[in-house]
Amino acid sequence: MHAGRLGSMKDLFLAMLVLCLSMLHACHAYAEVKEFSDFSIDLPPGWDIQREGATAAFIARDKSATLVVTVESTADTFFEGMSAEELAEAYAEEFKGSKPVKADPNCYSFTFKSPEGVDSEASIIVMEKRFYLITISGKHKDLIGMVESVLLSIL
Repeated sequence: MHAGRLGSMKDLFLAMLVLCLSMLHACHAYAEVKEFSDFSIDLPPGWDIQREGATAAFIARDKSATLVVTVESTADTFFEGMSAEELAEAYAEEFKGSKPVKADPNCYSFTFKSPEGVDSEASIIVMEKRFYLITISGKHKDLIGMVESVLLSIL
């Protein structure tokens, strides 16, 4: 009796997984891929881009959220020789954020308040001779998909 029930639960789980993946694909199908020198992003309608040096900011037109991606060289004289942990601690201090938490050996995250007082999160990812500082401020339904697309492009 349990084997039949387990089989139907497995079938239900697989059906739900397929449905979720197809919905995720449908949600991202309308996004436009924007290519940058060190990453790409699936940018849905309703978002504006601001570029300044090594930083790209993606701002929701309704001003509810911002995603910022900064790519720097670890060979830069200021950052040279710094570990992922040291980089995260330096940025957490600069942003007046929480103590960085290790997600894996090359990734640390911390929380902070934006200058506007919005709850925000930052992650530092060190890869080869560069590091990525990814910050999220605010809430928006598109943010998870956007961050996933950036991460997929760099990993």
